[in-house]
Amino acid sequence: MKSKTIGLLAGITIVGILLAVFANREPSTNIPQSGQLLFPDLMNVVNDVNEVVIETKEQTITLVRGEQTWEIKEKASYRADVEKVKKVIVGLADLRIHEPKTKNPELYERLGLQDSDQEGSPSKTVTVKTAGNSEAAKLVVGNQKPAKGNPRMSDIYVRKPGDPQTWLVIGNVAIETMPGEWLDKEVTALTTKRVRQVTVTHPKGETLHLSKAKPEDLDFQLDSIPTGSKISSQFNVNNVVGTLVQLSLEDVKPQAEVDFTAKPGVSAILETFDGLRLHVHTTKQDEKVFAKISADFDANLVQPSEAESKPKDRPKSEEAEAEKGEKDKGAGVEPSKKDSLLNKPEEVQKEVESLNQRTNDWAYELPSFRVENFSKLKKDLIEKEK
Repeated sequence: MKSKTIGLLAGITIVGILLAVFANREPSTNIPQSGQLLFPDLMNVVNDVNEVVIETKEQTITLVRGEQTWEIKEKASYRADVEKVKKVIVGLADLRIHEPKTKNPELYERLGLQDSDQEGSPSKTVTVKTAGNSEAAKLVVGNQKPAKGNPRMSDIYVRKPGDPQTWLVIGNVAIETMPGEWLDKEVTALTTKRVRQVTVTHPKGETLHLSKAKPEDLDFQLDSIPTGSKISSQFNVNNVVGTLVQLSLEDVKPQAEVDFTAKPGVSAILETFDGLRLHVHTTKQDEKVFAKISADFDANLVQPSEAESKPKDRPKSEEAEAEKGEKDKGAGVEPSKKDSLLNKPEEVQKEVESLNQRTNDWAYELPSFRVENFSKLKKDLIEKEK
């Protein structure tokens, strides 16, 4: 065969191979580019999301948007940590493609991307729903590690169910796989400065009473200290109150599932200078301490405000301070203001109503160290004087 003919055939062969390659490639406009959003339309509907489902090999977690807050279906619809839910939804919407990875299902295990129902699979399948779309976003999430050059972000291996293509994406999506980790763990949120007194009653009848005279006082006093004894640690005394005003839960159950009469534990009553009375009753069940919590408003507890207790004629020093404040304000300087330590009666009544709405019908499993903090006996807080 002549060389010219061979060259012509070789050219046709090369052209044929190139045509075959390009004919089997997806159009370049359909291939997501680095930096593009994995779910381009999700950010537009983040406020419409009403359900997030997380599936693992062990269990399913269903986060449902209620009338006032998010709830966890698997925890008897107790309220969820709204900030955690928001971060997951926005985090999914903000995932950006870094590069494509394997399409071979046999290699999914290396990336932690096996189907979540497969034995030993560490993957999480996340489904985001809206009223009009039961799969506004659905993603299998695998291994992740801190992103290079940006430790606040993560490199995450993902794939969309039904699509063999896997991706390395960059973003920040923390997906908890235990229902309890989604709970709103705050139970009480008061300030110690508002507290006038706390009375702790133990099952055998012994009581512990702590109090202070004014909201401004830093330390609580222990009553009836025996002669020759003193407080061993002011921190531990104050911590009895500090724990009660900032209670957090370990877990939660409907109150009907916990018997508070069989093994009654420590009870505490906390009263504030502005009229709030908090009740905490505990019991032990299955080696765990549960508490039921309620509040009421008592106008007799309300301490008169500074304005009501002061005479009408202000001292000259106060007049001078007021005059200085007006001058500062006129000069564009924000005058310093002393924050009120107490709430108004109507504010406390609303606070009581809100707290009861949140805590009614629930039994809170409390962390053991918090129970120990407010269950001190008097002997635990005093020592012999030297």
